[in-house]
Amino acid sequence: VLMIKLADRLHNMRTLNFLAKQAKRERIARETLDIYAPLARSIGCHRICSELEELAFEHINPRARTAIVRRLESLRASQGKAVAIVSGEVSARLEEAGVPARVFGREKNPYSIWRKLQRKSIGFSQLSDIYAFRVIVDTEDDCYRALGVIHRAWPGIPERFKDFISTPKRNNYRSLHTTVVGPRGMRIEMQIRTEAMDRVAEE
Repeated sequence: VLMIKLADRLHNMRTLNFLAKQAKRERIARETLDIYAPLARSIGCHRICSELEELAFEHINPRARTAIVRRLESLRASQGKAVAIVSGEVSARLEEAGVPARVFGREKNPYSIWRKLQRKSIGFSQLSDIYAFRVIVDTEDDCYRALGVIHRAWPGIPERFKDFISTPKRNNYRSLHTTVVGPRGMRIEMQIRTEAMDRVAEE
């Protein structure tokens, strides 16, 4: 029932532009942010949650969203190559250690950036985790092996390690989180998980 309700709301949000009254669009978008997106997150539907948040943000605060999108485009132009370099170096270290892995960089979406800016009362330039890296390995043991390789290669940031594999979240989210001062001196946030953990986290 929850999945059907979320799918119905997602469809409504994708077609919200066709509603003539702005007040009604904003009311539906606010309800989506307050009720439906948190519900999707609580049952582990990350992709649905993210899309609901982005669609709602577009209607509730279009100026803020546009400003963040422009900053991200500028950052992409200046740091895009660095993300590829970091992914390559992390992959190479893991390969040397005999840990098969897929490594890729991902960009935070505009709403999650805006929420963090509001929560921490900081400016865009102070955010350290606009780009995060995901390391996908074969087994649970490989998660901890990969973590060891990464921590031996680059210094970790104190109090920025979380083990959601041994202690999963209530929605069964499992992953290792760490932040290190990585290649090129970039402060990078990493999530290390298996393919199965990634499917649960995303879907």
